[in-house]
Amino acid sequence: MEAVVSEDLVKIYEGRVKALDSVSLRVKAGIIFSLLGRNGAGKTTLLRIMATQLLPTSGRGYVLGYDVVSEAEKIRENIAVIPQESRPMYVLTVEEHVKYFLMMRGLSMYEASQNASRIIHELGLEEYADTLCMKLSGGLRRKVLVAMAMATEAEILFLDEPTTGLDPFSRRLVWDAIQRASTNGQTIFLTTHYMDEAEKISNEIAVIHNGRLLASGSLEGFKKLTPYKLKAEIPSDSIEIDRLRDYGKIIKVGRRIIVYLLDREASKKLHDYCVSMKIPVTFSPISLEDLFIKMVEENEPG
Repeated sequence: MEAVVSEDLVKIYEGRVKALDSVSLRVKAGIIFSLLGRNGAGKTTLLRIMATQLLPTSGRGYVLGYDVVSEAEKIRENIAVIPQESRPMYVLTVEEHVKYFLMMRGLSMYEASQNASRIIHELGLEEYADTLCMKLSGGLRRKVLVAMAMATEAEILFLDEPTTGLDPFSRRLVWDAIQRASTNGQTIFLTTHYMDEAEKISNEIAVIHNGRLLASGSLEGFKKLTPYKLKAEIPSDSIEIDRLRDYGKIIKVGRRIIVYLLDREASKKLHDYCVSMKIPVTFSPISLEDLFIKMVEENEPG
């Protein structure tokens, strides 16, 4: 069964900015799905349309089989959303925030209290349960929003960059909670800038760039999109790019030159060359971040 479906979705904002350009996507039920893209790529726009917070310009979208435009109310009964720009109410405590949110969704006071206590424990917020949100750091406020959505046990969770601003320990607590939700049959549709996050917890991944969907599928499927198995990184001030073209595919990222290599023989040749020229170089396997950078670079205009 497919939980989220988009068919040729287009979104054009005022000023004729095309945020989405005929995006067609299918997300299976019960999985963790990560949407990757640079700032302004269209991630949040797509999530907001599927979460019934924004109308598409054209195309169709379906969540749990319901149309995102004509059946929005039915969708909202079965989803929970963490928008990127959300902020908790400063005058409520952490526990009050989660509990009152659940009661607004129809849970009894007892059920709301039980669910709130559970998720507060899972996300490591116990010591802040009675603290007013105005006294929390930005990262902890973000965790409160995550707790509110996770506590609903909604059929689908739409999470827009849920771990932004969190420390590494807190990120992993959120990852654990997301994975438990998926194990319980919930579908998680999230956007993220963190490649390690997507690689660690996702069942399926998609990349969006300049409003267009470039690819989607499993991590293993993504790795099959490129013949390169290894990469070398060299400081850009150490050598001219043209001298490296015989060794593999080259991309310049900031102050680094990345050389994508087909096999260990190519890496050995490059290693020997760098040693002979006293050029610093590091080698490592291809990661999701490398696949993302290569895919985006190849789809830049011009």
